[in-house]
Amino acid sequence: MILSDTDLLERLGEGDLVVDPIDDLDTQVQPASIDMRLGSEFLEFQRTNIPCIHPDRADEVDEYVRETYVEEGEEFILHPGDFVLGTTKERVEIPSDLVATVEGRSSLGRLAVVVHASLPYDEEVFLWTPADGFGFYEIGEIVENEQPAHAVSFDPKTLRVSTHRVSDYIENPTKRIYRVELESGREVLVTRDHNLFTLDEHGGVARIESEAAEGELVMTPGELPEPETETPTIDLLDRLDNDDLTVYASDGLGAVDWESVPQGSKDHYQQQSSAPATAVAPTAAPDDLDVAFKQSTLRLPRRLPITEEFGWCLGFYIAEGYARRKQVVVNNQTDAYVERFADFFASWDASLSWDEHDGGVTAVTVCSALWSAVVRDLCGSGGEKTIPEAAWDWPTPVLEALYEGLIDGNGSRREHRDTLYTANAELADRAAYLGTRLGYDTSLYSRDREMYIEPSDCHNEMTEWCVDFSMDAHKRGQYVPTPSALLREYRNEAGLTMADAADAMGYSSKSSISNVENREYESVKRETLERFREVYTDAGVDTARLDDLLDGDIVFDRVASVENTDRVEPTYDLEVQPRGRVIENFLGGRGGVFLSNTAGFVDPGYRGQITLELSNLGAAPVALSPGMRVSQLVFTELKSESTRPYGAERGSKYQDQDGPKASKIQDDPEFEH
Repeated sequence: MILSDTDLLERLGEGDLVVDPIDDLDTQVQPASIDMRLGSEFLEFQRTNIPCIHPDRADEVDEYVRETYVEEGEEFILHPGDFVLGTTKERVEIPSDLVATVEGRSSLGRLAVVVHASLPYDEEVFLWTPADGFGFYEIGEIVENEQPAHAVSFDPKTLRVSTHRVSDYIENPTKRIYRVELESGREVLVTRDHNLFTLDEHGGVARIESEAAEGELVMTPGELPEPETETPTIDLLDRLDNDDLTVYASDGLGAVDWESVPQGSKDHYQQQSSAPATAVAPTAAPDDLDVAFKQSTLRLPRRLPITEEFGWCLGFYIAEGYARRKQVVVNNQTDAYVERFADFFASWDASLSWDEHDGGVTAVTVCSALWSAVVRDLCGSGGEKTIPEAAWDWPTPVLEALYEGLIDGNGSRREHRDTLYTANAELADRAAYLGTRLGYDTSLYSRDREMYIEPSDCHNEMTEWCVDFSMDAHKRGQYVPTPSALLREYRNEAGLTMADAADAMGYSSKSSISNVENREYESVKRETLERFREVYTDAGVDTARLDDLLDGDIVFDRVASVENTDRVEPTYDLEVQPRGRVIENFLGGRGGVFLSNTAGFVDPGYRGQITLELSNLGAAPVALSPGMRVSQLVFTELKSESTRPYGAERGSKYQDQDGPKASKIQDDPEFEH
């Protein structure tokens, strides 16, 4: 339960909750929070000549920061890209039955200084984890388990997409959930004060609240990181959980639990240098095993290679196939595709059967319980088939082949665009991510379709998803928010008048330049920015920021709608601030949208001033002054009191802190020698 102003005033009056000093209750106590003011002390992070900072070496951490004190009435200038530690003017004492969340005031958030964002539990984010590699994860599960992960993020300075370590896991109070849908069909569920990313007039990264984002161009990925895997395999012994599975090895099976095998069967297995898979420990078994089902002559290697041809077959199966317990079936009107599918499984000595159906459809059945188990494990069966979870760690040639199989199976090709058709919403989402991974501009949309089913002579209404993959560079993201001030700055550096610039770019009048520089157009085509860049580069101007924008991994998509879903529930957030670097974004939602983040907890039992992490992601310097309200504390009542609150018993490093404190990570137990 979030404490209202009535609750807050009561707890402050009783003295078990302390926020001191509060000079003006009417100003600082909000309907469900307390405004916190900025203190006078700051810790600035310095550039260093050492190769890296070792977190376990206090001297290196100390040399990395510099204290700055700002008198009342003076200003601290937070420059674009800066990250500093400030502190609250107020000192707090949190009782053991409350937890406080630090959130930025929206007025400063609109200047790109202190911001916050939240997603519902079931919203998927695209992460890399040490255990499973790249894949889709519900953010609530990641946060609750504090699962080590790297977020797919763009670098605000270079606009390049890569992975960055998740530095904190945050559960926020209950909030109302909104659906943000982009023109490309991308979609994400967020709170209304969640920030999406756009571009300001200086070419810098800016944030805009989802509530006010309708009609705005926001950042989406143009590419996704490629894993380093060269020759992927899948471990059938680890993945296939079946009592009828048998393993074979002439050179030994490793550790086998023979006590779990009936004596009569034990002799039979040992005579064949085999054992039931359930009795073999995967971690102790050698790699060069074969696996098979009982009474089957078809064997596959334990480490089944994921080749390009296998990738194509999986894509074709997802689009045009189904699997039963002992059969994998595909059918298509193009005989060459069906034959290609059959040839792959025939190369593994699988038994095949063929059928001809009305309408020129050819069907092939792979008669193998083992192959059926493999494809069902990877892709599912029936209407729930989708791109394998493991595929996001496969190399690009394999994914390209999988993509081709999808399009060959249930897609269409035009000169510059492919389209995949499916009734499976999850498959449409995953296919959109696949297109981005391969460098295509992707969009997706749904439509109602009537299906005629023979021979029943009945009609069935269905929703069909269409995923478009454009071969034209930046077709969907061809428009960019106009960096008007940046272009004006470049022209002035080049020493050109508007007329000179227009003439150099082949425009008929200077109004073409004036309209861009005055932001008469809220967006401009990439090809237009290319012309500006060429002229100003030839004039000797360093167009590095425009280079980042045009050559980076970011494209822009317009927000089509923001809709209240009527869902009210706890929300979750990931902090991405590796080594104090301001990344603060991660990828999630249907099709992929970059999501903003920052927030922090104040634990039950904490005493002292609160250190504030202040960063400027905008392009203009922001003046901060001691005493200004910069953040809010939102208090949530715990279901039960904490038995081990923040303090000495837990070895808490920041208890009773006075002023901003740099990291004391070197005191963590993992760094003890």
